[in-house]
Amino acid sequence: MSEEEIDVFKVLSNPIRRKILMFIAEKGAASYKDLIKIVPKAGALYHHLRLLGDLIEQDDRRMYRLTPKGEKVYEFLISDFFIPEDKTAIQKLLTPRTYLEYIEGPIAYLFIAILTITSFFWILYSDTVLLFIVPIPMKISALFAPPIILTNFICCSAVEKILIRALFRRRVGIFELLVKSAPAYIIINLYPIILCSANQLLIFIFHITAQIVGLLLCISAVSIVARLPLKSSLTIVIVLHYSALLILLATVLGINI
Repeated sequence: MSEEEIDVFKVLSNPIRRKILMFIAEKGAASYKDLIKIVPKAGALYHHLRLLGDLIEQDDRRMYRLTPKGEKVYEFLISDFFIPEDKTAIQKLLTPRTYLEYIEGPIAYLFIAILTITSFFWILYSDTVLLFIVPIPMKISALFAPPIILTNFICCSAVEKILIRALFRRRVGIFELLVKSAPAYIIINLYPIILCSANQLLIFIFHITAQIVGLLLCISAVSIVARLPLKSSLTIVIVLHYSALLILLATVLGINI
């Protein structure tokens, strides 16, 4: 897959840009007044138009039209090969792809900032490290806990990138995977606060909930970035998750021995 196609997948990752592209294609040409009805804020509209790049152009009358490249992308968009967000209510609830698609631009950097800040929570409980979203008992210096946690998240995105490329022949960016997965990782970063509690029931409930929610959010993130069906995304995340569980099992057995 070429660099050009990578840009196309990034463009199509946002429902508003898909809507703009389809509106222009179906109308033949669209004016600024037409498009401002889709995106009421001028700044946001220009942001999406800029990211659409060479998929659209303006003619002599300042009307927006699809370029030849844009027409090909539109054909792909309405084909069976493009995987849109899932429509059923239960799928939207369990795998909130629609909401994660809006994490880009300044919002993306905000989530990265929150992820970085919450990684410092692990200073409170440095008897545990993370492998993907699985806590593993391992005594480390509190000083090294935050960078180790952040490195874990980055490495997980790198592994997902490799698996997506190996299994589905699609190129994606590590940063994109990290950004879209940030909500899951932020939830997981609450572990140290909960682990400091003496309430074992609370710890158990949070552990189960965080694992389930974290997995669902990660599956959604992979699905959005790679434009894969949820079942295919599940394969990627489950491989990563069970690899982490196997390492946890080996670690526990090693400690007991």
